[in-house]
Amino acid sequence: MKERYPSFHQFRTIQVSILLAAVLVFLDSINVATAFASQHRHHVFAGTGGLEVQLIAAKLAIKSGDTCSIIGPSDSNYVKKCIALMYGQKVAADNNAITMPEFVSDGDDIGDSLAKADNVIIVCEDKAFDNNFIDILLSNAPKAGHLALLSRHGGKLESMENSVRNKCKQLSTKPNVEADARDVAFSVVRAGILVGGGPGGDVEGVQGGEEWGLSKHFYDTKLELSEAMNIMAMDKFTMGVKVTPGDPFKGPNFFSKVVSGNSFEARDGDTSRTAAAQALLAAVRRRGDNAGIDVSISTQKGTKPPTVKEWNDLLEMNS
Repeated sequence: MKERYPSFHQFRTIQVSILLAAVLVFLDSINVATAFASQHRHHVFAGTGGLEVQLIAAKLAIKSGDTCSIIGPSDSNYVKKCIALMYGQKVAADNNAITMPEFVSDGDDIGDSLAKADNVIIVCEDKAFDNNFIDILLSNAPKAGHLALLSRHGGKLESMENSVRNKCKQLSTKPNVEADARDVAFSVVRAGILVGGGPGGDVEGVQGGEEWGLSKHFYDTKLELSEAMNIMAMDKFTMGVKVTPGDPFKGPNFFSKVVSGNSFEARDGDTSRTAAAQALLAAVRRRGDNAGIDVSISTQKGTKPPTVKEWNDLLEMNS
């Protein structure tokens, strides 16, 4: 049987169809990019601990196109230390070389940063955040649609979690006629012993140019070689993430801290600083009904952290 080939007219029709499909894909990509650009948000960070987590989250947020403010001391040496941890000492010496978070400390600057905040992120490690200061943050952040809290495995900070949850709920259930009535989603992300956290730069050429954490200078700040080596091993071999609903794990104790400080094995009681930062950002970017999450984060074996999409899927599956 003789093979039939497309006629010239049919061939031209196929070409036009392919060209139109390519144009539609291109236009769709522009729409997606425009939509993504319009979703860039301002995050305000505050807390009683976990400074490295705040800095990683701010760094990753800025890289994605968001802007950030970090509430903390006004000391210029403190700010320089933070920038060195984020981007290295060379950048800290010339902080005009790269986009930075705002470091705010006085009432006016804090008020200005909260006024434009789309999200508020509170980071706690061992000590609870002052209840009155939470009221101040919420009452001065009229645009904020999501508040995320980094808490602790084991229920140590449970009373604070419940207090913040209730404050957000009260704002969301106020009559619409009241000035401060608005929907504020609340997310709690619990961490165990914080481990790892660098490097930000692709120092070994294995990250595909991506930045996952603090700069290599973070390792240099560790005075004990064994501690630095363990942190580096965590950042090479234990970048995977386990997300578990609720608060099922025991809190850190002396024994678990000793074990964590001398091994880079994955454990339910450990949490990568990078994973904690990524989880907080993924949480506050959720909007709509049931946007809030209540999860605990642990380490797993892996050579790279989850992507943004993978984080979205992990939180959705465990919300």
